[in-house]
Amino acid sequence: MELDFLHIAKPLISAPTAPFHEHFAFGIAHAFAAARPPIQVLHDRCGNSLLLYDGGGQQEEDEFIVLTAHLDHPGLVWRTSQGSGRALFEILGGVELEKALATGVRLFDLNRPATQRGIPGTIVRTVEAEGTHYPLVEVATARDNLQGPGTFAMWNLPAFRVRGRRLSGRAIDDLAGAAVALCVLDSLVRQQASVRLGVLLTRAEEVGFVGMLAALEAGFLPRRALYINIECSSVAAGAVLGAGPILRVGDRLWVFAPDISGGMAALADELASQQPTFRYQRKLMDSGACEATPLMQADYRTGAVALPLGNYHNAGPGAQLAPEYIHLDDANGLVRLLVHVAQRGIGTGLAHSAAALDSMLASRLAHYRDRLLPI
Repeated sequence: MELDFLHIAKPLISAPTAPFHEHFAFGIAHAFAAARPPIQVLHDRCGNSLLLYDGGGQQEEDEFIVLTAHLDHPGLVWRTSQGSGRALFEILGGVELEKALATGVRLFDLNRPATQRGIPGTIVRTVEAEGTHYPLVEVATARDNLQGPGTFAMWNLPAFRVRGRRLSGRAIDDLAGAAVALCVLDSLVRQQASVRLGVLLTRAEEVGFVGMLAALEAGFLPRRALYINIECSSVAAGAVLGAGPILRVGDRLWVFAPDISGGMAALADELASQQPTFRYQRKLMDSGACEATPLMQADYRTGAVALPLGNYHNAGPGAQLAPEYIHLDDANGLVRLLVHVAQRGIGTGLAHSAAALDSMLASRLAHYRDRLLPI
């Protein structure tokens, strides 16, 4: 399974991306689906995509699971040209500004091939601007022609690197989460599993979930589905890298559906009993927010999982930005867990969890009832 994850993850994580400029990552996801005919791809008017696998064995009205992940990462987007080899860019997404200003960038153009290596650039000054979270930054390059609309930049960091059990890159969040979702789809297709599962890939999460909000506003999302958001979440919230994927019970804004969380936990315990190498963590992960919150606010039944992430939003220990990183055991464990959840169903896990809890509570009362003498 690890080779499968790396095979699917490498092109996706290596794809240049930024808020509103996720086109290359979507192209990879759509090519993935086209190579697997059982997968149907639906689009909304804002560019979000829903990949649907229907292996039969379920009635049309049955609940089914939709995994969600976003395809953008904090970056810089062209605003105006400033003359030969210079342009102003807007920083979109949360980033440590001082470190960002000290880090080189690499410019990409949506009108050029997805395989482009990008043009190196340097941030030479900042310009205050109304209506922006950060000041605009002026970028200088050795090239005379900065293209204009469709031009964006990422931090000049290695795109994809594996060292031992660590996978690092400039945009692990949330392209690694999307890669996990595609691996789950791939596994179900290869097994010809008799289940139904969707993968929702969204845009512009890093500027406030706006891709997900647009999908909700358009009524794009199936109401009968159960949603599981996949994120890469900072280890600063208390998770341990390499200790297994996280069952995320909430974020800094909200908490998620307890029945889905409990059902997944029961299925995670079941998987651990079958596969002793499988481990997981259960955490709030409140150092950030994720797309499960707007789904919950729109009254969709939603749970969440996460990969523990180092150098969240490229905030490394040094004076400059650094690659993000995850542990391969966590990624492979999350694929295994979500395949198991898809095959067994949240309802099965919830029934086991509720029955076990009822039994435990009843046995406690039975054991101590006689000692509850009147005071």
